Amino acid sequence: MLTIDMDKKINKYIDQLINEKYDLNNDSFITELKMRIWDRANALAQERDEDFNEEFIKEIIDNIGIVEEFLKEPATPDYKWQLNKIVDEDLCAKCGTCSIVCPNNLIDFTNQPELKEQCLREGNGMCQEVCPRTNSGAYQISIRENFFEENYYGNGNIKGQSGGVVTTFLQKLIEDNKIDGAIVVGDDHWKPLSLIVTGYEGLADARKSKYTISSLSAIREAGEMGLKRVAVVALPCQVAGLRKIQHYQYLAKHSPERGKNGKPAELPEIKYVLGLFCTGKFDYKDLSRVLENKNIDIKDVIKFNVDGPNFIVSTKDKDTKIKLSDMSLSPGCLMCRDFDAQLADISFGEKGSPEGNTTIIVRTETGRDIANYIDLQEEVKVKNIQKMREFKEKRFKKEVARREKENQYNSYYYNGDYGGIGQAQNGFNFVRFRSNPAGFYDADVVIKVAEITKKYGGKVKLTNRGEFEIHEIEPKYSEPLLLELRKIGLINGGEGPLVRSTLACPGNQHCMLGLIDTIDLAEKCEDKYAEKPFTYKFKIAVSGCPNKCVRPQVTDFGINGVKYPITIEEKCTGCGRCQDVCKVDALEIRGDIAITNPDICIGCGKCFNACPNDAKDVLYEGYSLYIGGKGGREMVQGSQMFVESEEELFETLEAVQEIYSKNGKKPQKERLAGTMKRMGVATFLRQVEEFKNQS
Repeated sequence: MLTIDMDKKINKYIDQLINEKYDLNNDSFITELKMRIWDRANALAQERDEDFNEEFIKEIIDNIGIVEEFLKEPATPDYKWQLNKIVDEDLCAKCGTCSIVCPNNLIDFTNQPELKEQCLREGNGMCQEVCPRTNSGAYQISIRENFFEENYYGNGNIKGQSGGVVTTFLQKLIEDNKIDGAIVVGDDHWKPLSLIVTGYEGLADARKSKYTISSLSAIREAGEMGLKRVAVVALPCQVAGLRKIQHYQYLAKHSPERGKNGKPAELPEIKYVLGLFCTGKFDYKDLSRVLENKNIDIKDVIKFNVDGPNFIVSTKDKDTKIKLSDMSLSPGCLMCRDFDAQLADISFGEKGSPEGNTTIIVRTETGRDIANYIDLQEEVKVKNIQKMREFKEKRFKKEVARREKENQYNSYYYNGDYGGIGQAQNGFNFVRFRSNPAGFYDADVVIKVAEITKKYGGKVKLTNRGEFEIHEIEPKYSEPLLLELRKIGLINGGEGPLVRSTLACPGNQHCMLGLIDTIDLAEKCEDKYAEKPFTYKFKIAVSGCPNKCVRPQVTDFGINGVKYPITIEEKCTGCGRCQDVCKVDALEIRGDIAITNPDICIGCGKCFNACPNDAKDVLYEGYSLYIGGKGGREMVQGSQMFVESEEELFETLEAVQEIYSKNGKKPQKERLAGTMKRMGVATFLRQVEEFKNQS
């Protein structure tokens, strides 16, 4: 990767060669030429699999004929690529995420991503899976990061834009060896450059907000340099892409793509994701044009800022207001509804804080580390932030409506913001809602579900877990349908590597055979575990009796009630009524006494109700648990154990989930049964008991 010093040296070298060959006066023209030379030279180095150096710059410049023709040449041929439609239809966020994950380094990023050579997969790989505009993945990311929101403002001890908090925080993280470096955006006369910094000098060069399109290429380079832990400062769209990389296996359902060398792209661990407030990005050429029209030399600009409808350009002498409506945003920004980088560990900006301070929104436990370095003040004016959120949401909806009206492509990536929305056949979505306990619904709710489904042209399916699943929904209707069904009390979700809806039979509240209150248990399971993330899906089933109507024995954690009898000899007349009703022939009459064979009895309790003489007493009652069962392509019956109390039942469930979370591997592939098999069932269950004893 180019360090700060190398970056400056090569820029100087490009200036020297251009001045020797051409007599150019237009600064924006020169900057565009330099950018194209730099990109072509970098692509040439990658094509030859050699370290970047000045010789590649010289080779490109030596082969330039007419500058104007050189700038008109397409950066790359038109290769087949899964993301072409995202780029060509102006949906691309221009975040650069795709360009850093390709294991064969086939993607170039200048003003937008482009293939440098044909991909064997035609782009049906990791590049399109991490793209935040194919699917945001935000819901799965959110439940795994366990986001919250705490609003502060503060000031750093290093000079920087809006209080210098980001610069101060990064320097402290480096000094305390919490990271090996930071990925930031530097600039060449405000043309963004992705840089790695490992000390104050680099941070000082990157402390201004750029407001123009930038890449994340330095992350890839940092990994190849051997950096293990980094912090990344990014815009909301880039934050979304970074989170998809972090949670890739849960979203893509497989390991990172491997290249021709048999290895995935070498990326460092992203320890801190730091987001910046953003209303949109500008194309550098367009920004230069606007400044020229205002007679502003971009070299004289010391700061850019957005204030309501105005773009503020600050030079040493004055501030110039330019209406945002007179500037052209990158088209993909119109499809963004995220102002304050809501998937970041910490978000930073100016809105809501006193002048000269930075607004700091902490969203994760990792983000709380900032309190160790910055004196956090409360009383942020959250309404100012909310106003900007509403502004972006309004602009987003307007663009969605325009695309719909003009029949322009929309990927509906934002459906990934919600749990329960999945892709079905023929371009349709399905929308799933968690089951009510034991699958009971009021008649009015059922009628309303039917009405809303009919409104959006869908079909209702009741799943085997008692969930409403609405099928044949066009992607554009998925969000409004979901929001309407939420209003009548349904909870969307139950899809992906998480705790699925609790499956339960009617239990002793409705069924004559029920021994336990399955509805109450299901409610408690939903309250405690609904949507809790795991390595893979985790299913809970509650059966009221050993008939096991909901198949708890082939569930990750199955429960059924049991009640074992013992005969009260002085009451028993030997009438044989209990023997008649026993389904497993566990009873026989010896003289005038009914004897139960404990090796055969399943604890169904039928004999209690059948006995006309009240001659049955409880030998044992409680819960039969099945741990690590699984249906599907490989049927596994869970390991059975018995507990007497509901308290111990939940202690066991908590322990099973804890040991699975700790030891589960291969996200989206290894169920609890697989983990137990790999560890050894006895080892797993021993750790469960040890955890219970420690709790």
